[in-house]
Amino acid sequence: MSEILGNLGVGLVNAVQPMNFLMMVLGLTIGIVAGALPGITMLNAIVLVLPFTYLMGIVPALLLMIGVYCGGVFGGSITGILFNIPGDPMNVPTTWEGYRLTRKGQSQYALGLAIMSSAVGGLVSALVLAFLAPPFAKVALTFSTVEFFSVVVFGLASVSVLGQASMTSALISLFAGMFLGTIGTEATYGVERFTFNVPFLKTGVDFVTVLIGLFAIGEVLDQLVAPESAAAPDRTAVRAVPRLPLLDLWPLRWSLARGTAVGVAVGGLAGAGATVSSFVSYGLERQVSKRPELFGTGHPEGLVASESSVNGSTGGAMIHLLTLGIPGSAATAVMMGAFLIHGIQPGPLLFTKQPTEVYTIVAGMVLANVLMIGLGFLAALCFATLMKVPAPILNTFIVVFCFLGAYALRNDMADVWLTMLFGILGFFMRRYDLPIPPLVMGIILGPMAEQFFLTSMVANGNDLGVFVTRPVSAVILAIAAVMILWPLAKGWRGRRAA
Repeated sequence: MSEILGNLGVGLVNAVQPMNFLMMVLGLTIGIVAGALPGITMLNAIVLVLPFTYLMGIVPALLLMIGVYCGGVFGGSITGILFNIPGDPMNVPTTWEGYRLTRKGQSQYALGLAIMSSAVGGLVSALVLAFLAPPFAKVALTFSTVEFFSVVVFGLASVSVLGQASMTSALISLFAGMFLGTIGTEATYGVERFTFNVPFLKTGVDFVTVLIGLFAIGEVLDQLVAPESAAAPDRTAVRAVPRLPLLDLWPLRWSLARGTAVGVAVGGLAGAGATVSSFVSYGLERQVSKRPELFGTGHPEGLVASESSVNGSTGGAMIHLLTLGIPGSAATAVMMGAFLIHGIQPGPLLFTKQPTEVYTIVAGMVLANVLMIGLGFLAALCFATLMKVPAPILNTFIVVFCFLGAYALRNDMADVWLTMLFGILGFFMRRYDLPIPPLVMGIILGPMAEQFFLTSMVANGNDLGVFVTRPVSAVILAIAAVMILWPLAKGWRGRRAA
């Protein structure tokens, strides 16, 4: 313990040196802005700053990358809360509750909760990385694609009950999203599905295109057709600085704790990461909540759980990367490349051979999450001032930036047309009260579930029994089954009683 504290102290001293500190602040700023802009994402920001680290010293380069990473996972929640435009799939659950609070005139409250929850989740995950990395890595190493499949199924099961209309409509929306996720070339066997010989469909439907269309374009169309409806947010509520809800956060402490725990646990699993953890955390919070019917209407429990889980996953992902040398996502893969460039070899011996560099990374994550409180409020204030712009002008700029973001994904006009198509779909789903969240989850988690399932089958001789004979997988699948069957059983009993 004393050795860890000593190394952490050395890391903090390195991190607060003027140039190193400046690089961290710059990285946080870049990450927050990039995460907030639709179509840019944290991954793109990390890739863009990577070449600039070649000529830097090892410490400023590491802190720049850590700043972009920590800031990027939070940034998408700002535009999600204010404009219903999540910057990244991981920020979608935050958008479900945060934008509803904005519509009620409580945008400062929502932004404050998001900033504080994200900072606390990131701080806890960084401390877990510092003190529990080796044993945590050993547990994560026991997970195979069988357990990953079960975790994703749990996520699908949790979002299948998010529909405010009915369980049936939620399941229909979920399966429709899973079907859309099958379009393109299948990753395991290379088989094309539902491409109809259209070239751009061979790579599938990009989920960022789906998010931009369903949430942003669909919302603009809804306000255009029915400007007097409740869909238009209260723009008078963003004139003040977003408040620091320390007292408001205390009643939500258990939601914060559960979200952070899920983020650290799921973030430490290769292939899962922040997106899966945010949905699993949101679904779990809804299941244990005393007022589950309030979810989707602007309930702070869901916002706190999902946002703390998103940044809580950063420490878990770094545990997997630093102790095992296995990147769990595209973002951590790019960061691993940066580490290798600067002579850091992730793996089991890293904590003993290069403790100074490792604990500089840990200290950087701790300091970055503290700084995120101030920079997050500043960024939220800057974006909130846009809410003072008249709705027709603001909506015009939103549409333009959304189309630019969609085009930037693959430099293909087809993505712009797809964005427009999903925007129309989102509009009609709003008009007919069909739940959008399960559709989004199907598109994002469906391909993950398929890939983990096929890989597990190949590795285990096409034995389906492996999913129930491995204890962890069996328990997770059993919980997922209960989550699906319990609401159906309650509905059936209610109809019989009537």
